Amino acid sequence: MTLQNHFFIAVPLPDEWKNQMSVYLKELKDEFAFTRWVHPEDLHITLAFLGPVSEENIAAIKDSMKVIAQETKDFSLTLDRLGTFGNPQSPRIFWHGVEESAELNALRDRVYEVCEKMGFELDRRSFHPHITVARKWQGPAFQHESSLSDLARTDTFKVKEIVLYQSHLHMLPKYEKIGIFPLKQE
Repeated sequence: MTLQNHFFIAVPLPDEWKNQMSVYLKELKDEFAFTRWVHPEDLHITLAFLGPVSEENIAAIKDSMKVIAQETKDFSLTLDRLGTFGNPQSPRIFWHGVEESAELNALRDRVYEVCEKMGFELDRRSFHPHITVARKWQGPAFQHESSLSDLARTDTFKVKEIVLYQSHLHMLPKYEKIGIFPLKQE
C-alpha cells in the first residue's frame, strides 16, 4: 500500500518565531508525556484540510489562494491558551490556541467556500483555530488541565501569508510549502 501525500491550506507561524518556539516546545516536552512533538518548522493553523489532490487541482488551488490573499489584509493574532483534544485522561492532540479573531474566521470561511466550489469535501465541524504542538499522550492519566494556563504563551504575531502545504509523513519537517500567498499589507 502506498501512502498518498495530503495537502492543506494554513496560516504558518512567522519564521522569526521558529527558534523561540523550538525552545518553548522543549520546555513543554519536559512537562508533558506526549510521544510525538511537532517540528517547529511545521507549526501552523489549519484553514482547510484537502486530502489527496490531483496536479490540475493544485494549479487551480494556487490560483484561488492567490486571489484570496490579494483581497485579504494582513492582521494580528495573539496566542492565548493551551488545551487538548480527545479523551481528557489520554489526549490525542495537545494544542496552543489563539484569541478569537474575526479576520481569521473570515479568511477561513473564504478558503472553505472556494475549496468547496472546487469539489473538496471539507470537515464540517465548527472552526477551533489552534496550533498542534504534540500528539499521542503516553503516561499516567493526564491531570495537567490546571497548569496549562500558566504555561501558555501570549505573544502576538502578524499573519502575512497563507500557504498550501504538502505532507510528507516520513520526513522532518513533515510539511512542504507548495505555494505561498502573501496577504495585502496594511
